[in-house]
Amino acid sequence: MKKITEQIGKTVEEAIRKGLEELKVSRDDVIVEVLEEPTSGGVLGILSAKMAKVRLTVDKKISDEQAEKTISKIEEILKNIFDITGESDIKYELIRENNQITLKIVGDKVSHLIGYKGKTIESLQSLLNAMLQREDEEYAKVFVEINDYKKQKEEKLKRLANKMADNVIRFRKPIKLEPMSAYERLIIHTELATRKDVETESIGEEPRRRVVIKKKY
Repeated sequence: MKKITEQIGKTVEEAIRKGLEELKVSRDDVIVEVLEEPTSGGVLGILSAKMAKVRLTVDKKISDEQAEKTISKIEEILKNIFDITGESDIKYELIRENNQITLKIVGDKVSHLIGYKGKTIESLQSLLNAMLQREDEEYAKVFVEINDYKKQKEEKLKRLANKMADNVIRFRKPIKLEPMSAYERLIIHTELATRKDVETESIGEEPRRRVVIKKKY
């Protein structure tokens, strides 16, 4: 059975750090799910502040047997999916990494698998993992990448986070970013967690929840 812990903290990173200490593992050995993001106390402190809450699941390096079984099952699932959609000519590669299997799809006619703001690629990844885990939780986790979309998106978000943080310091005013998914907000929170001059929090309700960057006093 996989080791799981849920932790709270003033920030997402603080909660993650507590979880890593309890599980005695490194960041690369866990899957992080942000259950609740921190919020401030509201206007004049009338509303009570909310702590960040995360769930960490230990997901260490997979065995050769796990990798082979997972890759074989993914190939079976993809064949069925692409046969139904009439896209059996789509080329892909399954790569074993430390604690997951990466499905890499590359091509000129696969943008529809990414979707608007990456919604389709996230849905595909969730579907594959749900199908695998429902059959056998020992299957490895699957990470889906299409034409390096996620890599480029993460790098873009990190640059945006630091640019906006610099503007917060320069103009001495908080900045609200556009609404983002939980995955995108986690990238922003994590990227700025090491900075000593700013802090972040999330406000609003899904699907219009967004990150606010503020000067740290």
